[in-house]
Amino acid sequence: MARLLETVSGTNILSTPNLVALDNEEAKIVVGQNVPFVTGSFTNTGSSSSTVNPFQTVERKDVGLTLKIKPQIGEGGVVRMTVYQENSSVVPGSNGSNGPTTNKNSLETTVVADDGQIMVLGGQMKDSYSGDVSKVPLLGDLPLVGGLFRSDGRSRAKTMLLVFLRPTVIRDAQTAGALSLDRYEVIRAMQQAAQPENSKVMGINESPVLPDATGAKPGVPLTRPALPAPAAAPAPSPAPTPN
Repeated sequence: MARLLETVSGTNILSTPNLVALDNEEAKIVVGQNVPFVTGSFTNTGSSSSTVNPFQTVERKDVGLTLKIKPQIGEGGVVRMTVYQENSSVVPGSNGSNGPTTNKNSLETTVVADDGQIMVLGGQMKDSYSGDVSKVPLLGDLPLVGGLFRSDGRSRAKTMLLVFLRPTVIRDAQTAGALSLDRYEVIRAMQQAAQPENSKVMGINESPVLPDATGAKPGVPLTRPALPAPAAAPAPSPAPTPN
């Protein structure tokens, strides 16, 4: 009697950070957590006559998605850009006395690209294989019937990481407004898709959604309603005339 089990799983993670920066100025965005890491400690063993309380020194570091860019725009819309991208995470169950352990994938490079050009900055492909055998001693090595007393396991994992970059030069307010309105509508559509189903039992049947901005023209900023003009102060009463 033999029993076969095959499991196939796939994961596709897409992260699309957007960042606006001035010419020759560095910009940075971090999406993650600020995790403490132990950098030093002191424990009073009691052998010294001086009394010093035990302490630990901690340094906090950002763990998550980090994107840092510094663009330099040349003639014709050519962009020279220094890019640093990092994707890190804390290993589950690794928060011991020495602090947590992190997984980290980072990329740092300088590239030249045209306005609107999509360029691949780099990537990595990892393909790993492992196998294990669990068996009853002696019986698992028997021919023909040995498979009844033996369990064979094989696993294969493939990981692919690619980083793409698309610089867009914002030359005027119209281009800035069009890009802002596009991102605005993307976020609003995601909020509308995440609305909870109507329920007569639950009292909350909707979540906050950004207001509709489809009436705004590209390049025209969303204006606030005009405030009412302050009321005019009453005219001072005339001074009494002497007799």
